[in-house]
Amino acid sequence: MHSPVPVLRFVTGLFLMAAWISNPQASAAQAVCPLDSLKPRQVKSLETLKHIPILNQGRIKPFESFAKNFLLLVSGRERCQKESAVEWMARFLFAPRTTYDDKIFLINNPEIPEALKIVPEKKRRYSYRQLESGYEKLKELVNVISGIDEKKQSVVDKELLRVYSNVLLYIRLSGAFMYAVPHPDFTFSSAETMKELDLPGEPGRFFSFFDILEKSDDLSRIMELLPKKNRATWTARDNDAAKIVGSLSFWTDHYAACPLGIIPTQRHDNEEWISPMDTIIQGFSDPLYQGEIKNLRDMAMHYWNGAQLEFDMSARAFGDSVFKRLSPKEQKAVEKAPLELLYNTLHLFAWAKLFYAAGLILFLCSLLAEKPWMRQATIAATVLGFIPHVLALTLRILIMSRPPVSNLFESFIFVGAVCAALGLILEAVNKNWLGLVVANTGGFVLLLISGKFSAEGDTMQMLVAVLNSNFWLSTHVIAITTGYAGCCVAGIMGHIYILQALSRPGDLNRLNITYKNMMGILGFGLTMTFLGTTLGGIWADQSWGRFWGWDPKENGALMIVLWCAIIFHARIAKIINPLGAAVGCILALINVLWAWFGVNLLSVGLHSYGFTSGIANALILYVVIEILFISATVLILGQKNIKF
Repeated sequence: MHSPVPVLRFVTGLFLMAAWISNPQASAAQAVCPLDSLKPRQVKSLETLKHIPILNQGRIKPFESFAKNFLLLVSGRERCQKESAVEWMARFLFAPRTTYDDKIFLINNPEIPEALKIVPEKKRRYSYRQLESGYEKLKELVNVISGIDEKKQSVVDKELLRVYSNVLLYIRLSGAFMYAVPHPDFTFSSAETMKELDLPGEPGRFFSFFDILEKSDDLSRIMELLPKKNRATWTARDNDAAKIVGSLSFWTDHYAACPLGIIPTQRHDNEEWISPMDTIIQGFSDPLYQGEIKNLRDMAMHYWNGAQLEFDMSARAFGDSVFKRLSPKEQKAVEKAPLELLYNTLHLFAWAKLFYAAGLILFLCSLLAEKPWMRQATIAATVLGFIPHVLALTLRILIMSRPPVSNLFESFIFVGAVCAALGLILEAVNKNWLGLVVANTGGFVLLLISGKFSAEGDTMQMLVAVLNSNFWLSTHVIAITTGYAGCCVAGIMGHIYILQALSRPGDLNRLNITYKNMMGILGFGLTMTFLGTTLGGIWADQSWGRFWGWDPKENGALMIVLWCAIIFHARIAKIINPLGAAVGCILALINVLWAWFGVNLLSVGLHSYGFTSGIANALILYVVIEILFISATVLILGQKNIKF
């Protein structure tokens, strides 16, 4: 007699699953596989789905934010062709096979498609179906790269790791609702088997994991007899049962550890949120979990059938059930969902960039032919850029319940807002275009740079342990970043002063106004940087038991303070003239950029939080350009016998 097939090891687990669904308080009897087609009709509105809370990356966020962050991470975009992030994510979760041809995987390096033997795409985005053929090769390459020290990994190596990570995330996430939708793995060739299991339809019809799981009692009775039979004597009924049980076993292994934290659980005093598939696999017998599983299953069913009212009712029932058993702190996070959805909808930073850019264009046009209305229009554009900028910051503060300075993205948008505010103050005082140029340049450039970091996914991450203090975020970090903003504005004004000296050397009044404002702002930057550095030392003493440890970030802040002080002392001692001070302010800006995020490139020190991956080349290029600008300035003005 042949030994039983390997799938028989799953019989024990099958009995456990049977116990899970046979609970008298489990989901009420309903039609098996209530899906009217094998292609989803989809519902027209997903407003209720947007609000469903998800625990992801340590933060409770609405479903819409989760969807946007996923697409940003994988494709660098918040949409997939004509679909919004929510529309695409719903289709992906409820009908993953329909997304196999969606080109969402961004691959920046052309060597990777070549290595995977994939036809290159002009737009650099590939579908899962395209990458699936080269997935094994991708795994082989990743295994080799994983053995290389991170510092020795090439740009191609890092891109391969990123692509593999995204593909793996896609695969794991695709299993979140797989239990609820029909799949070819769960089909029968024998009408006899279907009849015995009380399954509707004809042989060849697809069923879902949960459809079969609900029949586990009947299926286990068939499986009990198989070890007693010779394999050669198995009937079509027996083969069907063995195949289906094998599929159940495979699914419990393959779709475990899905990264969709949508069902909150509490085990061993540790709160965690897991996927519906994992909830089933882990065998939670609490009727509450079973009810939530049913609600989510009903959502998938109604999505497929295009039943809008029923879909909304199931989504609300699930959301209400989850909310009731959250802690007060978690409930507060969920209640902020409307604010985050508003933040997602308004795209305030995009509007701010648009108006700042308009302000710069109007200024450049005024250089060619200044009209009386241009200045007023520029003021209006600047204010219209500043308002959404500040509103976005305010919404982020309300959503996260902390100052918006905890990561590099937030520091860019915050410093940009301070630069714009300082520029508007300068314009209110001087009324000579200077402040408008500063405000629009600082606001636009810094928001533009921040876009690089927003494209990497969620920008509202939970704080690292050392930052987990609202008091120090509100004092040290805000003070130091405000100091950065002051030095940035002084650096911008240094450029303006030099350009004025080159273009209008005889306009001494304009040059003097620019110089005085530049030094005043530099003094503001020095004061705030010194204050922030001092407060940082007090924080360090409380956090690490020492006031100063020569950490790279600490050294960078100290260099800013010292350099700004040197400029003032050199000017007082008349070692340098206003032109020299302008050059010093430009160099101060370089110093700020190094202290701000350049030191993170060293990957050492207590302040290195890993925010700056991939920007070393851009920083080096900027420094080179600034050095060339200063060198050209010295050369040109030197020929005119103008000293620094």
